[in-house]
This record gives sequence, C-alpha cells and structure tokens, in this order.
Amino acid sequence: MSDDFSLKKPAQGGEEGGWALTLADMMTLLLCFFVLLLAIADVDQKKYKDVSDSLASAMGVDVPPKGANDTYEGAPVARRVISDQQRNIFEMQLEMARLVGRESDALKIKMRPDSVAIVLKGGFFFPSGQADLTSGARRVLGKIAPTLAKSPYQVVVEGHSDNIPIRSKQFPSNWELSSARASAVARYLLDNGFSKDRIKVLGMADTAPAYPNEDDNGNAIPANQKRNRRVVLLVYPPKNK
Repeated sequence: MSDDFSLKKPAQGGEEGGWALTLADMMTLLLCFFVLLLAIADVDQKKYKDVSDSLASAMGVDVPPKGANDTYEGAPVARRVISDQQRNIFEMQLEMARLVGRESDALKIKMRPDSVAIVLKGGFFFPSGQADLTSGARRVLGKIAPTLAKSPYQVVVEGHSDNIPIRSKQFPSNWELSSARASAVARYLLDNGFSKDRIKVLGMADTAPAYPNEDDNGNAIPANQKRNRRVVLLVYPPKNK
C-alpha cells in the first residue's frame, strides 16, 4: 500500500487536542475564581489581603513579602499593589450582590475604580414618562436600603434619560424627569433610615448615555434608548477623616 493511503497517528498535542487544553485552562480559572469567592465570603480582612496579594502574585505583579515594612529587595515600598480602598470597594460589590440576589431584570452591579455602581433599569423601576416607583422597584430597593442605612457609605444618585424629548405638564424636559426619578430613589433611601448627610442627587438627562442613542446615520436605536433610561446608585467607601 502506498504512503498516500497509510494511516498517520495524529501528533500528540497537535490541533486535534488543542480544544482540550483550552477547556482545561478555562476550568482551572473557574475553579480559582470560585475558591477566591469562597475564601473571602466572610469578608475577613486578613484573609482578604492574603488572597488578593496571592492573586496579584499569580498574575505576575510584584507584591512585598509578609513582614516587609519600608523596603523590598533593597528598594522603598511605596504602597501595596492592591490598596485598602480597592479592597473596600470589592467588598461593597460582594455585599450588594448578596443582598439583591438574582434581579437581572431590575438592575446590574458594576465595580468602578472608586465606587460600586448599582444600575437601576428605568423600565422596571418607573412607568413610562413618570417618576413614581413601581411596586417591584420598592421590593428591590427594600433589599438594600436597610444595609445602606446602617453603613458608613456615601451615595450619589444619578438620574439618566434617553434622547427622546418629553414635554409633559409635570416634566417639561428630560432634565426634570431624570431629576425626579433620582429624587424618588433617594427619598426611598431617606425614608428607610439613610442619612441625608451622605447622599447627593443629580439629574443628568441624556448627557451621559451608557450606549449610543443613535447610529452613525442619525437613526434611533430603541434598544439602546431603553437601556439609557436608568437611575444609578454610586456607592462610595467612607471618606477618611
């Protein structure tokens, strides 16, 4: 039989096995992720620092060894790779996520460099063109309001709209509508024990869209307009006095 018809054994580790290596890497990363969540679930400060520094080291970042104070390998140590503020923000995100549970239709939680953003979806929280909280909105806010009230966190409530003009008697423009919606959320927090000294309210109208309201040809993108109708709770760590 000629060489053209001979059976060749696939090379070990070749293209045929590449998917297996990729899958193994993905499973390892997922395992590490869940181990990390489990390790910090009780928000133990010492454990949190140990885990975060280990994670930073695994990603190739220099972390001062335990016990190092002012110098590391003969050079001054300016700061820890992961600051206490970053840890506080991550802990806040975990805390908010535990409180709201599975409420993807109502909100989403994002971690920012200086705060945690709780994005309240306008279609769930308010009737169209109005600023009265729905019963579902009150139910969801009821999950986080007591904890926020007892916390030292600072909160900024931002109201956002799409670019579709509104000219009702109550709301002459999107400025009034976005401000009224943000105020409704802030008022709910205040009525449930949150301190007025730690909250600010901003009406943004359509000046800060999360997604483009229109395409390059100026045509409206309804799905994006819907997502831009929102109230954002920016939760900041307590200020150092």
